[in-house]
Amino acid sequence: MPSYQRKDYYWQKAKEQGLPSRASFKIEEILKRFPLVQSGDWVLDLGSSPGGWSLILTKSVKKQGRVLALDLQTMNIQAENLDFFQGDFHSEAAQNWLQEKLGQKKIKALFSDMSPKLSGVFFKDAYDSYQLCLGALRLAKLYLKKGGHLVSKIFPGEEFPLYLQELKKNFAKVKTFEPQATRKSSREVYVLAMNYLDKENN
Repeated sequence: MPSYQRKDYYWQKAKEQGLPSRASFKIEEILKRFPLVQSGDWVLDLGSSPGGWSLILTKSVKKQGRVLALDLQTMNIQAENLDFFQGDFHSEAAQNWLQEKLGQKKIKALFSDMSPKLSGVFFKDAYDSYQLCLGALRLAKLYLKKGGHLVSKIFPGEEFPLYLQELKKNFAKVKTFEPQATRKSSREVYVLAMNYLDKENN
């Protein structure tokens, strides 16, 4: 285990509280600062494993709502208002699963904590992160209800302004946010795109 994890305050706090990961504190902070979901909402969680975000989201939407979670890796947390699909979110199987779960329903928010397989070469990792964010945005356009929200993690490189520009075309408000629970050595930033305009269906 990396030494930074053993010494990290939020990692220790997550362990003490029995949480899947430090990521739980990131989403808690985001939702406290920006109340994006409420009881009864349906939300999508991309890159959900090991479950830090999904766990908090299930509590936020309560039993009246639902969390649909997807990841390439397995996820061991369970909740009565949580459904999990293991696989590539781009895949036909994942799309079929989403359509089966949602039917005609639209989601209130899409959360993406996806990270590419890191190479250690920042410009490559940043580009791969950007591509994942574009994929999340494509899903948002398919499944978000008007007025819904997209929260995505990105490693901001040369393509970062292009991503912000694309979000501003589709959402009324776009903000960047760095939760306190983010490791000091990390370059990740969270982008909050709020109030989906749904121009195609206007």
